[in-house]
Amino acid sequence: MNQLYKKSIQAAAGLCLLWAAASCKKETEYAPSPYNRVESFSVAAGTETIRASIAGDSIVIYWPSHIPQPEKISPQVTVAENASVTPASGTAVDFRTGTAFTVKAQSGAEKKYFLKVVVNQPPIQVTELTYAAVKGGSLVVDNGTYMRYFERNAEVTKFYIVDDQNTATQLPLEFFNDHSGVPSMRISVPDVAELKAGAYRIRITSGAQTYNSQNKIFGIIHPASLKPKVNEVTAPVSVKQGGTITFQGTGFFEMQEARVFSYNADWSEKEVATLQLESSTASSVTYRIPANFPAGSYELGGWEANGIFIQLRISDFFGFWQWNKAQKNYIEVGGNTTFTVTQP
Repeated sequence: MNQLYKKSIQAAAGLCLLWAAASCKKETEYAPSPYNRVESFSVAAGTETIRASIAGDSIVIYWPSHIPQPEKISPQVTVAENASVTPASGTAVDFRTGTAFTVKAQSGAEKKYFLKVVVNQPPIQVTELTYAAVKGGSLVVDNGTYMRYFERNAEVTKFYIVDDQNTATQLPLEFFNDHSGVPSMRISVPDVAELKAGAYRIRITSGAQTYNSQNKIFGIIHPASLKPKVNEVTAPVSVKQGGTITFQGTGFFEMQEARVFSYNADWSEKEVATLQLESSTASSVTYRIPANFPAGSYELGGWEANGIFIQLRISDFFGFWQWNKAQKNYIEVGGNTTFTVTQP
C-alpha cells in the first residue's frame, strides 16, 4: 500500500506541474500591438534637420522661410514598435499640405496622418543702407544679412520700388547662392522708358509679410556712357553782371546750377559765385551771371591769383550715390582763356 500510495502522490504531482507549466505558457502570450502612432518625422534641408510636430492626425512642419521649399522630400519617419508606415521612411513624397501617410499597427489597425506645411516666417527685415543699380543692370544683395526673412522663391516673394506718387513698380528677382555659399538675390532694373533714374522707397511682399521702407534707399543710376560732355572754352569770354553765358556740349540733360571757384594759397577751394540755370538743350546750356559777381578780368583754368574754374552740375544719379547724403556731380569746363566780367 505504501508503494502504491507513493506512486499516486508522484502522479498527482506530475499532473500539477504539467498544469502549472500550461498555465504559465498561456499567461506569456501577447495580443498583437494595437499602436499605430507616428513617433517622429524629420526632413533634411541642406545642413539643417527640420523636425515635425505630431498633433492628432497632422504632421506639422514649420518650414524656415529662408530655405527654398522643395517639390519633394524624403522624410525619416519613426512609428510605434511593430507598426509600419506607407510610404516607407525615406521614400520621396510631394512636399505639400495634404500628403498622406498610413501607419498600420501589428494588429492591423490603421491610422492616416496628413502633412501640414507651415512657413515659419518672422517679419521681413531690411537694413536701410544704400541700394543702387545702373539702369539696365542689376544689384546683388546678401539675404543672410541685409534683406532677409522671406521665402527665397521668385514666385512667392516680390520686390517693388515706390516713387513719390506711391506708384509701385515690380523689379525682377533671382535667388541663388554665391561662390561662397551665401544666400543672395539679384535685383534687376530693366532699361525701359517708364523707369526713371532717381531715388525710391522699396516694398517687399512674401507670403503674409510685407515690408515698406521709410526712406528712399533704392537708387536707379544713369550709365556712365550717358554722362554729359562740355566743350572746352578756347576763345576769350566777356560777360556782364546779371547777364547770361552759354556753354556748348553733348548729351546735356537734368542740368542744374554751375559753380565758379578758385584756390586759396593753401590750395583749398574758395567759392566765387553760383550760376543759376536758365535753359538747357541736348547740346547747349545757359546760365545767369549773378549781379554781385565781382567785376574784373580772370583766367579760366588758370592757377594764378586771378584764376577761376567752372563746373556744371549734372544729375545726382551718376556713379556713387547715397540715399542719406546727396553727392553733387559736376563736369569740368575745360580750356584756358581770359574770362572778363563787366558791369551792365
